[in-house]
Order: sequence, then C-alpha cells, then structure tokens
Amino acid sequence: MTKEDQTKNVDERGKTTVAQRGPVLPVGIAQGGQLHRDLAVRPWRMKEERALGKLREEGKSGNLAQYVGTVLAYMCTKLGPFNLEEMKITERQLIIGQMYMADVFYAYVWLRIQALGKLFPITFQPAWAVEPLKIECDLETIDVRTIEKLEEAISTYKLGTPITIRGKKVTGFKLGPQRWSSLENIKGIGQTQDFSIPKLAVIKAGIVECEGIPGEIALTDDELDELTKLDLERLTAHMDRHVLGPIMMVEGSHQGRQFRAPIDWGYDSFFAISSG
Repeated sequence: MTKEDQTKNVDERGKTTVAQRGPVLPVGIAQGGQLHRDLAVRPWRMKEERALGKLREEGKSGNLAQYVGTVLAYMCTKLGPFNLEEMKITERQLIIGQMYMADVFYAYVWLRIQALGKLFPITFQPAWAVEPLKIECDLETIDVRTIEKLEEAISTYKLGTPITIRGKKVTGFKLGPQRWSSLENIKGIGQTQDFSIPKLAVIKAGIVECEGIPGEIALTDDELDELTKLDLERLTAHMDRHVLGPIMMVEGSHQGRQFRAPIDWGYDSFFAISSG
C-alpha cells in the first residue's frame, strides 16, 4: 500500500454532470462479464402518485433508504440489464438493494428531474450568514463521478494505528463501492431532519478486504470498535475523495463568500410541489 494509493483523488477518474451523462448509470450492474448502465423511468402521473402513496403507507415502518428503493422500483422501467416492467415489485426492490449507492442516487436524481424539472430550491444557514440563504440550484449541473471498470472503484487505506479483528492484526483496508442495501439496513435513517449517512455504515459497507486477513470480508459494527478517531476521520475523507455517482452538494458563492450546501434528498422535500 503506497502513499500514492492513500492520497489518490477521485478527480483522476471520470467526472461529468447529470446533463452530460443523461440516462446512463455511473457504475452499472454487472452481468455477463460487463457493466450494464441503461436507465429509464415512467411518467409520474396521478395514478403513480396514488400507487406510491399506498406503497408508502404499507412500508411506513421502514427507513428513507427503503422507501427510495420502493419509489425507484415502481417508477423505473429499465435498470441496467433488467426490464422492471416484467417483474413483481418485490423482485425490483431486491435488485435495487443490490445496486451500488452511486447508481441508486443517480436514478433518484434523474427521476426527480424527469418528474419536476431540474430546478431545486435549497435553504441553508452558513456560519457567516445572518439570515438563512435561499438559492435555486440546477440539478443537471450536479457533478457525477463515473468508472468504466469495477476495478477502478477499488482504493486502499493504510491505518495510522493498526487494529485487531478476529484475532488478526489489521494494518489497512481495501475499499470498494457500497451497496444500497447497507443504507436500507440502518435503523432510523431519514426519520429526522438529518439526511447525512452515518460514517460507520459507509465505512463498514465499503470495506472489501482487511490487510492481514485473507480473502473478502463482511464486518460487523463492533469489529471496528478499535478504530481511532484519527483513522475514522481520515478514512471518511478518503472515501469522500473516492465517492462515485452524483455529488449531493451544491457549491457557489454569495456576496463574495464561497459556500457548499448539502442537497436534502428526503422524499418529502425532494419531490414536493414547492420543489418544482
């Protein structure tokens, strides 16, 4: 694991925008030795609104990520190699759960643009502003990180302080893109006004291998208990640099000051009438 591996920036890989990319998944679904990236959605009409309302009521005990999966399962007609119109809703949900986060977020943004247009209002409070700022962002200008081959999504991180996992000394991690199911399994995500993704969930879902333990591995939460605060923050920053798919942030300037604001992907705000 070299210093170059540790600091390589995602900008060296594919960088585009939603407008430039169009209905093409940023990573894709692997089948038959290749990545399939097709994306198509149905028109969002009153009958779709009623159907989604019913599905939301049926799944009200689930979290936001689960409902996002349900919305896409109902509204998407094509995802990668799959024609979803030929499948039951439960089969579609399983497919989406196994998709990469990058592709699910991209399909979600693409659906919103097709349903309500590209303009999306954001209200946020920078530390330097007296009053909250209200801006209107163009979702088609969102930066999107893409890859051509899955190998390009793999990165490595060297731990500053090695830890012990399953009786073995672990000195670093091999990291890859996370599956959407890792968010669906987080209790309470999206049930408050905080739509950020917990650091531990992202890290755990992204670890493919541990340096010191042979083969691929799936860790439990407590197996990362020895991770130091310094490694936690550096590992989070490392994964941020290597994130794929749409960057759910808006960057700009106001009265000569630069700002960076998160895009609230909560369903009620992302698909609200006031967002149109």
